[in-house]
Amino acid sequence: MYDFRKFERELLNKWFEQFRSGDGLGEVRWKKGGPTSLYGTTDTLISTFILDDLLLSEEQRDEWAERINSFQDPKTGWYKKTYTLHYKEHTSAYAVAALKLMDRKPKYPMYWKEKIIKTKESREKWILGDWRMLWSIIWPGSHVISGVPAMLAMINQGNGNFYDWYFDWLDKNADPTSGFYHRGIHHRLGVNKIPSKHEMAGAFHMYYVYEWFNRQWPYPEKVVDQCIRLQHENGFWDKDVTYCIDLDGLYSMVRSSRNANWYRKEDVKQAVCRYLESASKTLNDENFLFENYKNSHIMTGALAAIAECQKWFPELVKTAQPWKQSLDYACFI
Repeated sequence: MYDFRKFERELLNKWFEQFRSGDGLGEVRWKKGGPTSLYGTTDTLISTFILDDLLLSEEQRDEWAERINSFQDPKTGWYKKTYTLHYKEHTSAYAVAALKLMDRKPKYPMYWKEKIIKTKESREKWILGDWRMLWSIIWPGSHVISGVPAMLAMINQGNGNFYDWYFDWLDKNADPTSGFYHRGIHHRLGVNKIPSKHEMAGAFHMYYVYEWFNRQWPYPEKVVDQCIRLQHENGFWDKDVTYCIDLDGLYSMVRSSRNANWYRKEDVKQAVCRYLESASKTLNDENFLFENYKNSHIMTGALAAIAECQKWFPELVKTAQPWKQSLDYACFI
């Protein structure tokens, strides 16, 4: 069993405090020294939800929702941000997800909606990325491809024709050798023949939309194989700091295995153990924690990754209280 109680009860609150930007609910910076930001307040809310510590009265939910909605553009419905390089679709879907976890909604309509979902032609123009080359930079680009349907699902503004088309398109365009999406320029030129962490992280963002609609994505056995192959010896999917991409790898691997009648379950469990061993060592180390987690956003991904492990292998994860996978309650992260 991998124990996160020291991190959870002794270190995490101290770490959160350095991002406080004021005394009001949700007044949180994305980075130390900055003003209250959309990512600061939403990261804190989603992280607190994952820890199952989001104990708010109705009035407090309204206050926090008002702070989040203060970043919404009343003319378009998109949410505005500073600092990060995320597409507006990520920023907006992330805000809607935070609101969803409090049973709250955006203040203004999503005026951009009809331009995307109205016709088959408009849908195809959107999903192909227009000028943004989404499929060539698939890790961040996938935020667009998942953010739009996720937002509309969470606020009940999508329609059956759009979602049927969306999943049919993704099914037909998944690569049969990996389950990921190989539609970028470099894929078509044959430069990247072996899937990398970028293809894995990109596909993950579509998988949780599938999950929200209780649909299974294609080639789950191939997804498991690739996720295990891409895991490093230290148990992480990138470097030596656990963050969002580890959620991507774990979620894609474990839930694909489940979808395939627990294909390679023991190998999956060993991969989970490798991850938890390194995550517990690093997050329980106060010096490591404060030296490597310099903004509010990367922590949310790490917490969700651990919650995903605990959801499927509760005997492996020791926390003061059970954590919650926010993606089971809101269709974006």
